[in-house]
Amino acid sequence: MNTRIALLALGLAATSTAFGQGLHKEINVEQKIDPVKRDASRITVLPTLQLPAISRPQLSFSDKVVTTHVPNSITTLAPVAYGDKLYTSPYRGYAVLGLGAPLFNATFSAGYRAIDTDKTRLAVWSQYNGDIYREKITDIVGGSSPEHTNYWRDHSASLGTDLRQAIGENSALDASLDYTYAYHTNPIGHMSYSQNISRANASALFSSKAEGLGYSVGAHYQHFGMYHFDIPDGYSYRLEDYPEKGVRQNLFGAEGSFALPFGETTELGLDINADFLRTGAYLTPLYPYNNYDKFAASTGGTSGLISLTPHLDFGSQTFKGRLGVQADITTGGGKTFHIAPEVMLAWTPSQIIGIEVTAKGGSQLNSLASLYDISSNLSPFMAYGQSHIPYAFDGRLTVGPFLGAYLELFGGYAKANDWLMPIGDNIYPGQGIYDRTDLSAWHLGAAVGYNYHKLFAFRASYETAPNDYDHSYYEWRDRARHVVNAEMKLRPIEPLLVTLNWEFRSGRRTYYMQENYIGSVNDENAGVYYLPEARTLGVCSNLSLGAGYTVTDALTIFARGENLLNRRHDIIGGRIAQGTTGMIGASLKF
Repeated sequence: MNTRIALLALGLAATSTAFGQGLHKEINVEQKIDPVKRDASRITVLPTLQLPAISRPQLSFSDKVVTTHVPNSITTLAPVAYGDKLYTSPYRGYAVLGLGAPLFNATFSAGYRAIDTDKTRLAVWSQYNGDIYREKITDIVGGSSPEHTNYWRDHSASLGTDLRQAIGENSALDASLDYTYAYHTNPIGHMSYSQNISRANASALFSSKAEGLGYSVGAHYQHFGMYHFDIPDGYSYRLEDYPEKGVRQNLFGAEGSFALPFGETTELGLDINADFLRTGAYLTPLYPYNNYDKFAASTGGTSGLISLTPHLDFGSQTFKGRLGVQADITTGGGKTFHIAPEVMLAWTPSQIIGIEVTAKGGSQLNSLASLYDISSNLSPFMAYGQSHIPYAFDGRLTVGPFLGAYLELFGGYAKANDWLMPIGDNIYPGQGIYDRTDLSAWHLGAAVGYNYHKLFAFRASYETAPNDYDHSYYEWRDRARHVVNAEMKLRPIEPLLVTLNWEFRSGRRTYYMQENYIGSVNDENAGVYYLPEARTLGVCSNLSLGAGYTVTDALTIFARGENLLNRRHDIIGGRIAQGTTGMIGASLKF
């Protein structure tokens, strides 16, 4: 889920096209549909710079607070642009600065390709995102209702480097290293606590092609640590079983992909991935988790996930497909073996009709880094076990474009076991705590759109899914019932691009366990039972308006207004969204 409350995330979306000019080489490619695993989408709390996706012919840089390791897939093209030459952009660096109000919102991003030769490209990049905003609350104290102002503060800074080394005509080495430090505060009534996040990522991938066999092998490492400070009075006793003041995790992994073509349209492949997650001392919420003292302390341990995905890819001009399975071997708790489908079929009987069906699944380690990418407001004490998706079926029908207009119908059904869903609770520190829940649910949606050359574009979509305790769509952590997204882009003159966005999510909720009593005091059958009870997260209705003006090929200026309806919905993790905000800034390529 993506609440899009960050200023710059949508602020630069309006200017991404203009900003990308000069950094890309425009080419025509044949359409190809490949099944991919969607990573968890973050509930954006900080302003996040969204730049064009990294591709080989352009400057490498980060478009997120934290980068991820190279996915376990292999390209079907040779890892060079032309012969053994790497395409060189006319610009070697970029810088983006944005400042916003009402209190403080800022972003800064910069990158430079320090080495730029025919075979070697070495880039360094940095990024800062921050915000400070407030919320007025009323506390009931002794029968009175004094007003109190809470301040939310978030700061995040990243530094990284990326290397691509072409080796011969058909081989390449890609490597990356980055580090991020983040600081967050979470006020609770008149109290407040703060925590910082330290995370590092390192990865290397070698890819090559020999005698028709394409392959890649790589390794990756990830460190994630949460540290807790400024503990409010009255809660210190809860740290007796946890002296470290924060959870730390280290992930070590290796990956490989192999593809052997048969003819021009058929390919036999195998993807292998192995991850081992080491967790230090942590706490686990126990049932019923809405009581302050219901948790268990652990000294930590190691869990592992080994995935083998054999698949057969085939196709023609109108039909493409993949038939495969994903076999998971897990260690460190729970069931050891899991089997999930890895299937994709896409048929385009005409230029205006497309049909696609997919079946996927698999296990997840649920590292704290992956949960932080969903919502930054995490409990620094808790760690979690593994989840598994037995199957997730999805289908899509596309009609168009016809005279610039198109229609999409889509939907699916999925089942997830031990899936981590946020708890609606007041457990300290904050509400960034998850509970393992078995979910199964359908989702249905439709979208319409229209494009008129480069002058006007419009797209609107509606999607719905149930939001009960055990019947919710697993990809929506806020259990939304109705989701509407609309975007309109207008270019009245060539240098100016105006963008209007609206995101609406209703029926958002989380659950907690409510105590219920049966019988009287003298009844031997009396007891306590617990039922899930919903707690609303409020309606997200984010209307934003932005504009970007291309002064020159290298310079773009932009302005953006966010949450123009001033809706203060709750974000997963127990914090409130910002109200109406604005930002102005500029991007420069050099």
